[in-house]
Amino acid sequence: MKIWYAGDRSKALCETCRKVVTTTFGYHDVPFESGLAVAREIMAATCDECGTVVAIPPQSTPAIRTARDIASRSLEVVVAAPFLEMLDLAAYRIDPSAGSTLRKSLIAYFVHRSVNDEALVKRLRSNAEIHKAKWQSWKHAPAKRLSMKVTSRTSEEFDELVKKSALKKTTLIKSILMDIGREIVEPDNPPMMPELRRMVAALAA
Repeated sequence: MKIWYAGDRSKALCETCRKVVTTTFGYHDVPFESGLAVAREIMAATCDECGTVVAIPPQSTPAIRTARDIASRSLEVVVAAPFLEMLDLAAYRIDPSAGSTLRKSLIAYFVHRSVNDEALVKRLRSNAEIHKAKWQSWKHAPAKRLSMKVTSRTSEEFDELVKKSALKKTTLIKSILMDIGREIVEPDNPPMMPELRRMVAALAA
């Protein structure tokens, strides 16, 4: 793999100039197409005629990935209070000192675990029917907002899980919370507890 340095010259197709142009490498702030974040001071080649970034070498890929992971997006739903009580109890069982700070990490973990596992997607899809009576009884409980900032990666995986499960966003969150309750709250000795505690310890490091 060739490493490029500031001042190196090359050629590339410039979409602005609509032709092949000479380019110069240097460090630049490069915004993502989504407009949600900027990869700052990465090596990139700019058109010598118009200054547009026209090429990004492989050496900049790790910095771009880091910037994409840091970029945050909002995930908000309104659910009945028992859903959040179950989520917070799961967090308490993992780390009593964590409080509600584990909400996001737990949901992100279950989203990541489920998105490429068809059996788990099927279970998420069936939760609404399996727990229909319980969900109906919770309609009389206070409604509470679950609001968090998630990474671009988690947001994209959540969107993918919405498509695969064919569930609405709020229903999918409720279904994920039922899985969290089933696997962390209900068992006396949850098999996944050691893994989750290692995850929390790594986040706190």
